[in-house]
Amino acid sequence: MFPCPLERTALIRQLDEPRDLYVIDADDDPDHIRWLLKQLYARGDKREISSLLVSYEVESPLLLELLRGEGLNHLIARHGGLTASQELIDEAELIVTCQKLVRKDIFGLDKYISTWGVKVHEQVLTRAEQKHDALTQLDAFLHRLDCHGSIVPAISLVADELLMNAIFNAPRDEAGKGKYVDIDRAQPLALDDHEHVTFRYACDGRYVALSVSDNFGSLDRDVIMRYLERCFLGSQGVIEEKRAGAGLGLFMVFNSITQLSFNIDQGKRTEVIALFYVRGGARAFKLSGRSLNIFMLRNEETE
Repeated sequence: MFPCPLERTALIRQLDEPRDLYVIDADDDPDHIRWLLKQLYARGDKREISSLLVSYEVESPLLLELLRGEGLNHLIARHGGLTASQELIDEAELIVTCQKLVRKDIFGLDKYISTWGVKVHEQVLTRAEQKHDALTQLDAFLHRLDCHGSIVPAISLVADELLMNAIFNAPRDEAGKGKYVDIDRAQPLALDDHEHVTFRYACDGRYVALSVSDNFGSLDRDVIMRYLERCFLGSQGVIEEKRAGAGLGLFMVFNSITQLSFNIDQGKRTEVIALFYVRGGARAFKLSGRSLNIFMLRNEETE
């Protein structure tokens, strides 16, 4: 981990030794962060560099500026001791993120479940209308957990948005065009075998975790960035309609999630994982930091 600031000449000497991952303590002057990332990109040896920021809070415009650099795909939040039930840094999150980056093994909800023996519930959706049943079962699960009343709607909203995206926006036809983006979503729709959507969720006592996975990998970094801009900058904007956009409603979704992870094997598979901190009740949930990770597999990493 390279804290900012360091003596710049000493830091440059350290950066001369190529590494696969740089972890940056980003609670510092924005100019130091910009300078450090510029040094990393300049020493990339034409290969992708993974940079990971650890921060209490990076201002939204700066975060967007940094994320636009191809090497930065990860922000892990510090919680700042907001509640007695939260660690300053979620060590499990940091370890999982680093392992995924180094091992190139990015998929799987189980990586985020910290307690052994926790049951992961799974439903494979073969028809669009099964979304309602999946959300009903999730709602029943959350009430059995006795989740706080203000947390349940946030989790349900995120699950709904992610399922809508996987069912209607992810599938592609032979020409690479969205297959179902223009259909009436109130009508029944049978999905082809390779279009089936996998919905999983669990709770380990700290987090409610859910994932939605499709077999297309059609979500890309540019789409995610467009939605983040709308989320952080308030978008002068309205959400893109679901038939035209990614269907993520990310400007609503992001602020409801403690940890948000996009796992993308382009053209093959997309998995979105969302974690919600539930141990400390509604107040801890609202005050907890927000982490964002975008994991992209290149073609040579999947062959």
